[in-house]
Amino acid sequence: MALKNIRSQVLRIYPPDTNTDEVISGKYKYDELDLKKLAVHAFESIDPTFYTDAQKVKSPILVAANNFGCGSSREQAPQVIMACDVSCIIAESYARIFYRNGFNIGLPLIECKGISKAAKQGDELEVDFAKNLVINHTTGQTLPMKPIPEFMQQLLEAGGLMPYLKKQHEGKQ
Repeated sequence: MALKNIRSQVLRIYPPDTNTDEVISGKYKYDELDLKKLAVHAFESIDPTFYTDAQKVKSPILVAANNFGCGSSREQAPQVIMACDVSCIIAESYARIFYRNGFNIGLPLIECKGISKAAKQGDELEVDFAKNLVINHTTGQTLPMKPIPEFMQQLLEAGGLMPYLKKQHEGKQ
């Protein structure tokens, strides 16, 4: 089974070193466990209208410069992004722990050099997993993306690490 292409509108473009505290403030981490309720606070310290704007676009795409998700290892950061119905994030690069946390919950994280300059808010992008391309249908520009390792693709296909492990366990019985 191959990953299905993702095609949607760019909701936001974030600068280099956007950190997990900016994605979801630590002050909410202990008071609320419901991710849908936490999602309302996504990016509020740097982008107060993010959540309401995310509700206006079907499965939006986030674009970022390098080192997206740096800072703490807060697993709620990719979880609240996913709870906002974001279909994927396309960034120049990711902090390692954020990258792994994203795949563990089934959130596609695409690495694409030059994307933060090649895309604008509102552009329609497509991630072509078979060809390892990011296509900007608004401008016609095509950029190569870093191929996603086979195991990470399996995690995405399963919906994350826990569904993957459950499927593996069921296959052995």
